[in-house]
Amino acid sequence: MIHGIRNGLGFLGGLHRLLDWTNGCVAVTNTEIEDLWKFVDIGTPVEIRP
Repeated sequence: MIHGIRNGLGFLGGLHRLLDWTNGCVAVTNTEIEDLWKFVDIGTPVEIRP
């Protein structure tokens, strides 16, 4: 899953990257997830590479 920061914690912004807290998901800032929603159609395949 790709998601933004949990509700109420958006103020953390990029600080969330300092700790691996997602349990397998890809977390992005709320601004980044809003951009993804604007520019990427639902159902678009996503390939995640290390």
